[in-house]
Amino acid sequence: MKQLKTATDIVSLCVIGLLTGQASALSLTLIDGSVGAVAAGNTLTAAVQAPASGINVDGSSIIYQGTAIQGQTQAATYTGFSLAPSSGSTPTLNLGDGIFLTSGSANIPFTNTTNSFSNALLQPGSGSNLLLTTLSGFNTNDANALSFNFTVDPGVTSVSANFIFGTDEFPTQSVTDIFGFFVDGVNYAKFSSGELISNTPGNPTNFISNPVGGGLYSIEYNGLTKAFNVVGILDSGLPTHTLTIGVADTSDSIYDSGVFIGGLKAGTATGGGGIGTTPDGGTTLVLLGGALAGIAGLRRRLA
Repeated sequence: MKQLKTATDIVSLCVIGLLTGQASALSLTLIDGSVGAVAAGNTLTAAVQAPASGINVDGSSIIYQGTAIQGQTQAATYTGFSLAPSSGSTPTLNLGDGIFLTSGSANIPFTNTTNSFSNALLQPGSGSNLLLTTLSGFNTNDANALSFNFTVDPGVTSVSANFIFGTDEFPTQSVTDIFGFFVDGVNYAKFSSGELISNTPGNPTNFISNPVGGGLYSIEYNGLTKAFNVVGILDSGLPTHTLTIGVADTSDSIYDSGVFIGGLKAGTATGGGGIGTTPDGGTTLVLLGGALAGIAGLRRRLA
């Protein structure tokens, strides 16, 4: 996998959502190209993991595939993910802190103004990714992937993470971008039916429509998934395991898509793995974070 020079440049972008009457801000810190792939990979690897994740990463194995040319960057870390709908019965989308990987620029608008958002990357871009190409069955472009090797304690059988996938290809495109969560070479970003994360005609119910002009969610993507949990089963015959998280354009280099993913941790799941809903859509994580912040603020005022 190709390594491209990237590093962390703190550029914060905020959008305000509402959760039980309290304001919560989604903030992106863009990865920018000035220090190198090692710094970018280290930043993303640390940010995608839950506290005390139980995952012991081999730092020398970290590979980040992405691009950052003249200020363009495909990745960011994020905090405070809470998108409340402006109306209707669709859910507030909540997710614990993590990383944002996209097939376009990570500097995405927090408004939805076009049905064909393509924050084009300057060529040659980041190229294709073999795992994602094989998974999708189409040639991939603008691939954005994080890979590393890791070990776990005895008794650990799985790893899991929480994510929300968004795309401007929903609902008009039949050939759509791809998201993969590969554990020991096997993709687990799939539903029990075998459907992948895409907005192909076979699984339109996996997306919430966010039409231009509707103003439902304050983000560019025309379609967003709910907050999902993905579980990957470890190969018990391997002493060291591999994880690759990635997104890419398929067939073309337009109509961007991206994944917000975090809370990566070790577990003891068995069976087939795959995608399921999070217990409460991530709400507990957001509420707990807000409660802790409030307690900290109260302690400061009382000090």
